Amino acid sequence: MQKQTRAILDELISKNLITKDEDLTAGEKTNIIFDYLVQNYAYLLENDIATALPDSSFQEGETFHKLITKYGKLFLKNPQIIEDRCKLLRNDSETFPDRNRASLGKIKLPDEPVIFIANHHFKDDVLATILAAERRAFILFGSLPKLYGTIDGLLAIKNGVAVVNRKVESSRHTSIDKCQHILQKGMDLIIYPEGVWNKKPNGEMLDFYSGFYRTAKKEDGSFYPIVPIIHYINNTHKKGKDNPIHTVIDDPIYLEGKNAKEEIIQIRENMLTWYYKCMENYGTTTRSQLLQGFNNATEAWEDELEQRVKTAGKYDTEIELTADKRNPNNPLLVWEAIENATPGIPYVKELKRNDFQHRF
Repeated sequence: MQKQTRAILDELISKNLITKDEDLTAGEKTNIIFDYLVQNYAYLLENDIATALPDSSFQEGETFHKLITKYGKLFLKNPQIIEDRCKLLRNDSETFPDRNRASLGKIKLPDEPVIFIANHHFKDDVLATILAAERRAFILFGSLPKLYGTIDGLLAIKNGVAVVNRKVESSRHTSIDKCQHILQKGMDLIIYPEGVWNKKPNGEMLDFYSGFYRTAKKEDGSFYPIVPIIHYINNTHKKGKDNPIHTVIDDPIYLEGKNAKEEIIQIRENMLTWYYKCMENYGTTTRSQLLQGFNNATEAWEDELEQRVKTAGKYDTEIELTADKRNPNNPLLVWEAIENATPGIPYVKELKRNDFQHRF
């Protein structure tokens, strides 16, 4: 680490913009990319909007975004297929029965800014979302080791980012203000409402945080449109043409603001439906294939997650293991309390092993 980089990190810590070096390094050895990005883009961590999102960041990214949309597919480890929604629903009158099948052609985006929301569970889902959106959109970026330690992070910065350090309360609180500033500037936005990678074997999406909904609300009470982007890939760590990313872009959603919780749940359920349709059409792994070489499903899924994490480049383990505390009915919380009074309950050990979201 260069002396200038060390001085900048010390200043960030003193200003409570990061809690420690590991917020940006994930505890891994730094390199010349890290030195360059910290020395040139540490200002992105500032809570002051004018400092973190100067006017130049809106003006300078257009040319770079054109390059991403033209050549970005070359950087994907797997080819991307933008799905025809009509074909996905072919001979299926039960899914989305209220939808007009004739209107499921190419998406027509409104002239006003939109918030693209996408599911989050594999390395290239950010680039895949940028390519699917086509329009330039800033990214709400919370994976700081990846942002400051990889080429992918540099590409995201050049495209446009609003940065949030999820370990710092003031940063979390100002993230919505930053995002709304981007929308007010006439720019689109990309948000991953799950917050972290989904690592649950039997849940295709985590519950959504409400931040995207609050961000969408304008001062006059109306909402910026929400545009869901759903990615499905059969094997998250297998490279190659025979394992494409299937992407569905859904119609813009115009929120009513009557019941935030219900609208968020409905958006997630709609995205899940498209995910399941992709799975029905393109999923190829059978149970026997999944368990080949393993004693049970738990071992197989542990191996899947180990391989997936290796593709991440820089992986903020601390954030990944402490996030997703949203389910108060998690049986592990109940049984851990019981084990504290009666140590050695075998069921608790099993629950902990199967709590993949907080292990990987």
